[in-house]
Amino acid sequence: MGGSYTNQTKPDEEHSMRGVSLKILTLALTFILTAMAGLALAGSPTEAVKGTVDEVIRLLSNPALKDPSQKSRILRQVRQVVDRRFDYEEMAKRTLPNWNRLNASQRREFVTLFSELLATSYADKLAKYSGEKVAYQGDRMDGDVAEVDTVLLRRNDRIPINYRLINKSDWAVYDVVIEGVSLVNNYRSQFTRVIGESSYEDLVRRLQNKVEEQRRAGSL
Repeated sequence: MGGSYTNQTKPDEEHSMRGVSLKILTLALTFILTAMAGLALAGSPTEAVKGTVDEVIRLLSNPALKDPSQKSRILRQVRQVVDRRFDYEEMAKRTLPNWNRLNASQRREFVTLFSELLATSYADKLAKYSGEKVAYQGDRMDGDVAEVDTVLLRRNDRIPINYRLINKSDWAVYDVVIEGVSLVNNYRSQFTRVIGESSYEDLVRRLQNKVEEQRRAGSL
């Protein structure tokens, strides 16, 4: 009976092992297919940047932008396009040295304020668009981050602009480097100095005043 029992268990063990192997294979295939689907959804970093830049240029090429009564409307449309591509929370987190000490409410407040600061700061610059072209020089990827190299082509000038992105289901910009100067690093040095010399609360007040000042000037 002992021999009969042994012979019966071997097929059971083999069947069990095949079942485990099949589950492992299924999980592996699921993981691979999910990863591939994520990559397909996100596309390449260059495609992400180019899609946004092309749409912004299309809006800025509208002759109505020269009409003061239409300027704000078009710039709001531009901002909507940019907002979909920029990760303001990631940018804000990288600019603020005391981010980890803020509570959820303070973080939301700062992200909103920071995004408004960027929008009002660059609205007038965008409004002065005069047909410049953008050349794409390729991208570099390292895991879930990437950098896209571009050159803004003006009549007698070439301005290198690099976009740094992070992949959170889609590529989102978290920094812009213009002629070697990082937007995030520039703001971080300013914010660090203000907080060091005064306080975080004072930084918030200064940013609020700056945004309000730029709004009154009609930037956006």
